[in-house]
Amino acid sequence: MHFNTILKHTIAWKMINTVLVFLVNLLLVHLLGVAASGSFFYTITELSLMVLLLSWCLESGITYFASKDSHIISAILFFILPLLFLQAAIALVVLKYMQLTFSYLMSLLFIVSSLVIIYFSAFFYAKKWFIALNVIICCVNFVTALGLLFLWCGHWEAKSKTEICQFVYIGGIAVLAAILVGAILFSTKKNTTTAEAVFPVVKEMFTYSSVAFLSNTLFFFVIRIDYYFVQQYCSPAALSNYIQVSKFGQLLILVPSIIGSLVFPYSAGSSDAMSVNKVQQLCRAITFIFFPVTLVIVLTGYWVLPWVFGDGFNLMYVALLLYMPGFFALSIVTVLAAHLGGRRMLKANLMAALVALIVVVAGDVLAIPSYGINAAAAASSIGYIACCVYLVWLFKVKFNCTAKAFFVFQKKEVKYISSQCKKFILPSTYKVT
Repeated sequence: MHFNTILKHTIAWKMINTVLVFLVNLLLVHLLGVAASGSFFYTITELSLMVLLLSWCLESGITYFASKDSHIISAILFFILPLLFLQAAIALVVLKYMQLTFSYLMSLLFIVSSLVIIYFSAFFYAKKWFIALNVIICCVNFVTALGLLFLWCGHWEAKSKTEICQFVYIGGIAVLAAILVGAILFSTKKNTTTAEAVFPVVKEMFTYSSVAFLSNTLFFFVIRIDYYFVQQYCSPAALSNYIQVSKFGQLLILVPSIIGSLVFPYSAGSSDAMSVNKVQQLCRAITFIFFPVTLVIVLTGYWVLPWVFGDGFNLMYVALLLYMPGFFALSIVTVLAAHLGGRRMLKANLMAALVALIVVVAGDVLAIPSYGINAAAAASSIGYIACCVYLVWLFKVKFNCTAKAFFVFQKKEVKYISSQCKKFILPSTYKVT
């Protein structure tokens, strides 16, 4: 399929999945309450950090090298499957020293399942099975949402309800992991490999992934370090409000994330398939879409957010407004970093993440104790903007292009994007090809 066709199909499925993820998040908030849901998602963040550290960002190496040569997938699997058992053993030890609101078994299941999803999704991306991956994820999230909806409609004791929420949410992640493993193993069952063929592939993959690991770890702290400071200096209700602002931002950068996930394998696979000019066009499209969305949030967010999330979430609006410039900058960063990663310019992403982290931490330390979650939102925004400015400057230097070309769209592009948006709004005119 052509890149634009794949992009349209992927966005359509991602939109469906976003609605399902939002519904899952909303049901968890209403089932657990304001304070408990904050603790729940804070624990998820802690476990996600462990997942990031254990994974060593091998998914970047898998996607990069398997996109260039799909025949090495069996060699990578020969290494990945035993590695998962080793990582599970490490997680068993580390979890004993952590204070978590989840049960020990549920925490371990979340970590192992998340690692499996990360690795095997990378195989899907390398094979360019974007639509199949999204269909599978949508189906699993639909079942998870149904389970939580059933729980919400029933009458359960508070303690039982919390435990069942954990089981349904993490159980859905485990089911998704099992399906992805089955699909990849079935597709490669006829391929064989030898131990001698595995070593050079793994060596190259680790070299590439190690730089990506440093970059992604720094960037994880860029987008999550504010949770720590808010948790230390603000009330549980304020923490819950702030986490929902951050999760709402994930919805806003959904389309850029989709674009970035497609840009990376195409940039790694061929220099012609994803040119700098194409990257600039994608950034201009993001700019065109983002500003009307921002206007709608500014005009309606004050009333809509508490109505959707509940009366306890009246702190979200101002924090979200302060975060909006940062979410836009992060949208652009997602695409630029994906292209640089595919071009094996990972040190540039590493430096950009370091710049952003310094700005965010400095702002959090200086302002959160006095100004709470609004200061956290403002500091993160400034950090993301600094990261974006650095990457745009780097593109200008490395690829001899203008900064203006990333943001100033042309008349014909406005018409094209408008026509594509109408196809999503009016299903009768949207034909899947």
